[in-house]
Amino acid sequence: MKKFFLLIVFLISSNIFPQNWLYVDSVFNVSGVSVDNFSAPFFADLNNDGNLDLIMGGIGDRAEFFWSNSHTFPNNFTKDNSVLESIYAGGLVGTNADYPALIDLDGDSVLDLVIGGFNGLRYYKNVGTTSSPQFEAVDTIFTLVNSLIGSDPKPAFVDIDDDGDLDLFVGIGESILGGPEPGITMGFRNTGTVTNPEFTLDNTLVTGIADIGLNSYPTFADLDGDGDYDLLLGRDLQTLVYYRNTGTKGSPVWTINATVFGGVESTTYWKDPVLADIDYDGDFDLVYGTANGILYTYLNVGTSQSPTFQYYPDFLKVIKLNASGGTASLADFDGDGDYDLISGHNNGTFVYFKNEGTPTVPVFKQTAAPFSNIDVGSYSTPVFVDIDNDGDYDIVSGALDGKVYLYINNNGTFSSNTTMFGTVDIGWQSIPSFADLNGDGHLDLLVGSETGSATKFYLNDGNNVFTENSTMFTGVTFPNYGRPILADIDNDGDFDLIIGDNWGSIRYYRNNGTVTNPVWIREDSLFDGIKVKQATHPAFADLDGDGRKDMVIGEYNGNFSFYKNLFANPTNIENQNIELPINFTLSQNYPNPFNPATTIRFQLPEGGNTTLKIYDILGKEVTTLVNDYKTAGTHQVTFNATQLSSGIYFYTLQSGGNYITKQMMLIK
Repeated sequence: MKKFFLLIVFLISSNIFPQNWLYVDSVFNVSGVSVDNFSAPFFADLNNDGNLDLIMGGIGDRAEFFWSNSHTFPNNFTKDNSVLESIYAGGLVGTNADYPALIDLDGDSVLDLVIGGFNGLRYYKNVGTTSSPQFEAVDTIFTLVNSLIGSDPKPAFVDIDDDGDLDLFVGIGESILGGPEPGITMGFRNTGTVTNPEFTLDNTLVTGIADIGLNSYPTFADLDGDGDYDLLLGRDLQTLVYYRNTGTKGSPVWTINATVFGGVESTTYWKDPVLADIDYDGDFDLVYGTANGILYTYLNVGTSQSPTFQYYPDFLKVIKLNASGGTASLADFDGDGDYDLISGHNNGTFVYFKNEGTPTVPVFKQTAAPFSNIDVGSYSTPVFVDIDNDGDYDIVSGALDGKVYLYINNNGTFSSNTTMFGTVDIGWQSIPSFADLNGDGHLDLLVGSETGSATKFYLNDGNNVFTENSTMFTGVTFPNYGRPILADIDNDGDFDLIIGDNWGSIRYYRNNGTVTNPVWIREDSLFDGIKVKQATHPAFADLDGDGRKDMVIGEYNGNFSFYKNLFANPTNIENQNIELPINFTLSQNYPNPFNPATTIRFQLPEGGNTTLKIYDILGKEVTTLVNDYKTAGTHQVTFNATQLSSGIYFYTLQSGGNYITKQMMLIK
């Protein structure tokens, strides 16, 4: 795996944050599956329910796990970080995240976990059960293997010699600390037993398998239905390499075949494949990860003896930038009544995601636009803004060079205007944001910078003449690489200041002043728990039609996240209880997962009007369980989901100005 050593902070993936925000994963991760750069998927039925679950490796610090929600195709998935919690509970030192594989390594009929990566191969024995997996590190099995394979190994387990136990193949990558030649594949025969494996280097297992260049990512399946295993290799190039086993189970002979996967796209650089029957039709399909994280799916529309692979774009669909440098700005650019998204790109261009959904259910699709060919050099940060007040959206963008670029929209044709912001230069990496901060009816300009102290604010005199002002943000400390956004997120009628930082977090300054005279009070706790990997760039708009500004976060690796705004509407945040009373509690529903009924308990410190509502994964209200005056004390209610489909749901308790939201899982 090619890794670029950037300081990356891992994503805290809990769905519930303080009462202000609800993370809705399915807006940008349509199938419920999120990805990281250099994605490495692996399918296996961990809980033995007949459905193929998914574990995902990548360039981040942690692998992620997703339960399959059905035995149909296309199905969706539910992220469950608790499955791998024990692996990373002691910290990240000595752990891997790159190349996971779920296999029964010790013959006890439950799946164990092996993860390849910087620390070689790490083995985690499943000491739990099929219904409740629990992984525990075992450091002895791969001691000898790890001394031979370097620090970028991709494991593949298969009973290649047909003796009833699992043998090991290792694809060798670009080991940073040295190792074997990148691109070769090494074979290790299991000379132990089914229950006590021992892996011994055996070069005869890989005779005829070439060095395929930089990285080797092996996966096995009987693709031609002749009873033995064939080999597919991904690599750090645009194409896959396929070897048929023209020998026998016990004595493989590897014969290269260039036709079976000849129809797979050959433009995406870096491919990590897995073969699995994802549509449950009795043959093997293909899914592979890529350098930018996007997953490609090819269904086998041939037979189990003669496969033919056809691209299927809607499975494991992720709406993201196909590069780094993601940013976010929202506006109804196409005038159809819903909010569209524009993002920056590391090459300096603008990327447009049209909202093909509705004003209440956003569905984003990357689409060509009249501004697609504009280029500001590198690391563009475009925002939609009607700067000339003619009823359509122009684009103002920052760039790595610290300048601010304006492109005027003239009936769909964009032309550069170099005079309006010609004198604005903040040094390096400019990030513009607009709002009328002095209440005069004209948009003013705030520009973030690589250096926090270089952040500048400009007042608009009404004729689009912008003059620097050094007093408007008294009391605000701008971070380096800050991405400031001005938006009324607490619904009190004035603009607040939200700053995404370079380390994945958000700083929040509530406007405690007025529309014409802002006073900034820092209250980061309103965004507690919201964290992305790197370079947070938030944008705000009412995407679900409830009158509150929801949040979309763009980030450096090109991913986007959606958070539903749960602030009271309207409400003065000053009167809210940000810290919940210790005895205002909402218990986890029991049982959970459940089918079809579950019990929810809650405790109120004092009597008051109380609501308990259920929401689906898109944030749409499903039902109201409680809407009445409730006395102080403990209460419980039963939720019957007979009419609902399997998946993640959320339940929110509100009483006396307090909110709590929790997650539940319905499995049918």
